[in-house]
Amino acid sequence: MGNDRYDAIVVGAGPAGSAAALVMAQNNMSVLMLERGEYPGSKNMFGGTIYREPTEVLVPAFWEHAPLERPVVSDELWLMDTDSAVKIGFTGLKFGKPPYNKFTALRSKFDRWFADKAREAGARLVTNTLVKEIIYEKSTLFGKKASGVVLDSGDRIYCDVIILAEGVSGNLTEKAGLRGKITPDGLTLYVKQILELPSGIIEDRFNLEKGEGASLGMIGYPASGAIGKGGIFTNKDSLSIMVGAYLNQIIDKGLNPFLLLERFKSHPLVKRLIQGAKPVEYQAHTLPKGGYEQIPKLSAPGIMVTGDAALMVSGRRGTDLAMLTGRFAGETASQAKSAGNFSESTMAVYDKKIKTSFFMKDIKAGRGSKKYYEHHPDADFLLSKAANNTAYEYFTVDLVPYEMKLNKIIGEIKNLQAVPKTLSDIYYGYLHWGVF
Repeated sequence: MGNDRYDAIVVGAGPAGSAAALVMAQNNMSVLMLERGEYPGSKNMFGGTIYREPTEVLVPAFWEHAPLERPVVSDELWLMDTDSAVKIGFTGLKFGKPPYNKFTALRSKFDRWFADKAREAGARLVTNTLVKEIIYEKSTLFGKKASGVVLDSGDRIYCDVIILAEGVSGNLTEKAGLRGKITPDGLTLYVKQILELPSGIIEDRFNLEKGEGASLGMIGYPASGAIGKGGIFTNKDSLSIMVGAYLNQIIDKGLNPFLLLERFKSHPLVKRLIQGAKPVEYQAHTLPKGGYEQIPKLSAPGIMVTGDAALMVSGRRGTDLAMLTGRFAGETASQAKSAGNFSESTMAVYDKKIKTSFFMKDIKAGRGSKKYYEHHPDADFLLSKAANNTAYEYFTVDLVPYEMKLNKIIGEIKNLQAVPKTLSDIYYGYLHWGVF
């Protein structure tokens, strides 16, 4: 591989890895990015949206040249039943103009572009390469310190610091003793399909002007009684449609993820949105959902863990948190290089950046939601059922006085489940899923 020593090695060229590599390269560090896929993004999947503010910190005015799909002006949450949906949403037209808020994107395009930004800054990218082991050295100053990696080819490459951005599988993170094995109840499995559809039809169906985008999240019906969610995102001339649930529930309930997707697509309201669309690509991916309690040790001498490998997910936010953790790791590595010190105390600066971040406060605030859903796995289903039953009753034009109608609605909600339980479902649903 030519040079067998670098200042830093980054394992994984997704958003976290590319962010770390970009920051380090900009600080004159020699950086090697190792990606097991054919190209960055070839094995990655998300809903998905790219958020403007976290990305702009790394690449100012990135929207002027990044391969984005549409700026999102409309966000909706659908509480779905078999033939209805209660919709909560917001449309803000100023989100469709600079500086924007967020964009729909396709990871196969965006990740490749973002990795190229790191390359332009001076990082080296090698694809189709699997890292098998971490090399350690003994030092009286540092104790056991990471000093390089062993590739599947047998090549050994040395460095001062390793950034693990290997995704949720986290094999190296586990081998380094920073994280235990993630159990199925800490993972979600999502399947996604890209449906080709002309841009004009997309804009008509989603009530958008030319170039505008929409993001729809759905709970209740899509996951077929499991804890999960569906979603539809508008691209330039395609739709991203996905559905998923906790892996342990998929296993326990004997659910087939691809059949879940087909069932979701057959819902009468979804069917109207995707009618005539041509399937062009299927994807499947596991994502972390372990919550605050399962966050691993984030660093050790010569090592930092970022993105999904560090279980950095808060509600719908995962890609931007990957970028932010990658940025923090890159900054810490640059400071360590300047000081010539990669000890545990120096790497702990990264831990402090994470623990004092806004997103860690959000992750910590939602720490009770996972346990709540373990005890109430039907929470989303019952919440959606109650919302749709209430809406049907409320909007039915009949021959009874309003007071009687209201009493009937309250009675039906009580018959479905206790009112305090419904309120708890709403609260923990917000903590668990975030804003839509």
